[in-house]
Amino acid sequence: MTLYHNCSVKLNHRTFPAACNLPRSTAARFGFSSRCLMLLPLFLQIFKKLTVLNKSILTALCIALCVVLPMTLHAIPKGGVLFSPMHLPVLLCGLVCGAPFGLVCGILGPLVSSLLTGMPVFGYMPVMMIELGLYGLISGLVMQFLRSGKLVIDLYAALIIAMLGGRVITGILRALIFAGGSYSWSAWAAGYFVSCLPGIIIQLILIPIIYVALERAHLLPVRYAAVSAAAETEAA
Repeated sequence: MTLYHNCSVKLNHRTFPAACNLPRSTAARFGFSSRCLMLLPLFLQIFKKLTVLNKSILTALCIALCVVLPMTLHAIPKGGVLFSPMHLPVLLCGLVCGAPFGLVCGILGPLVSSLLTGMPVFGYMPVMMIELGLYGLISGLVMQFLRSGKLVIDLYAALIIAMLGGRVITGILRALIFAGGSYSWSAWAAGYFVSCLPGIIIQLILIPIIYVALERAHLLPVRYAAVSAAAETEAA
């Protein structure tokens, strides 16, 4: 309750940073974020099967993480730029729930976050909605159609293709539409690769680990049942 007590009254794009920059509030944000992350395996344990309703609820949880994670990491100087906190729940949503839900999460995540916290700022929000929507859509499509026989290969292929595809398409749209021809290749490379390199590395490490851990804990449907059964037999 400390988070809401400190921030609910001043939660807008002008006063939010000042309201949430206190040490006590920062600690509350970290605690609240960790509790939200802990809800994911809880929901999966309850649902077991990923029906449309369950995927919708998980998508709503990932949208909530798109609000909570930036609030937490913006306590770190340039944390939003360095770690790209919205990318992780959107990519995970696409991998777990599929392309349509990943697309919805990618579009609504920045929108809801901007309306509630002012992050991202309104002028940059459409670009982020397109970028993150593409991440969720492409990652879900690759997971749907690629069947390499190895879960880790599927996951990394989906992540890399989604990250590259989203960045390329968004960069083209920014150059042709949003930036009015003033958007350069150097600005694209710096904005989408150099400045956010720590976030890219974290996503490539954490997301496969989270997905594999959830599958091995039987909280997600097993992608390759025969391979999983053989691995369990060898472990026994």
